Amino acid sequence: MSRWVLLGAMIFVGASELSAETLYYRYPGVNGTVVIDSSVPPEAVPRGYDVIRVDGSVVKTVAPKLSDAERKARELEQEVAAARAEADAKTRKWDQSLLLRYSSIQDIEVAKVRAINDIKVRISILKSNLSTIKQQILNNQSEAAELERRGQDVPSALVDTLASLRREVTTTEQHINSRVQDLSDVAKNYERDKDRFSHLQAQAQKRLQYYDPRE
Repeated sequence: MSRWVLLGAMIFVGASELSAETLYYRYPGVNGTVVIDSSVPPEAVPRGYDVIRVDGSVVKTVAPKLSDAERKARELEQEVAAARAEADAKTRKWDQSLLLRYSSIQDIEVAKVRAINDIKVRISILKSNLSTIKQQILNNQSEAAELERRGQDVPSALVDTLASLRREVTTTEQHINSRVQDLSDVAKNYERDKDRFSHLQAQAQKRLQYYDPRE
């Protein structure tokens, strides 16, 4: 008999023995006892059970069916764990970003001043644009009033222009208000970065003192 034929025969015999293996079911009884039987009665299935071999080793475990309250509690626990993991991941990403971008608190302060100045420049430009638009509106209104005093009709193009300019005033004012809010938000974010960076520096210093043999 060749080696491959012998190996195939051994595999076949092993598979036959496995398929012929007698399995039992272990499940909790109604009075807190443990029952081992050749099958699980339907009323015991919700309590969960183990599929075991003759020597007691477990082949498979079927978990108990959860009640509605238990299922909701499990789902809430999983949601809390997922939210905590997401928050931890965001914090790690934030820490890595801070350590890559800055080497000191002074670096963060410089970046803060630069960002705030950029926003102030944008606000200044928007306010200048707003002043120009409002002046255009005044000029067009004066032109329309003069035509009406002369008893002439105001051209529809002039009416449309005035409406367009008023819409532009509203949009520009909204942009200015948004940039003003950005000033506050950016300042708060940089202060938050400074606090976190200080915390990371303190942690690093503690680790250095812990591992420094001179301490």
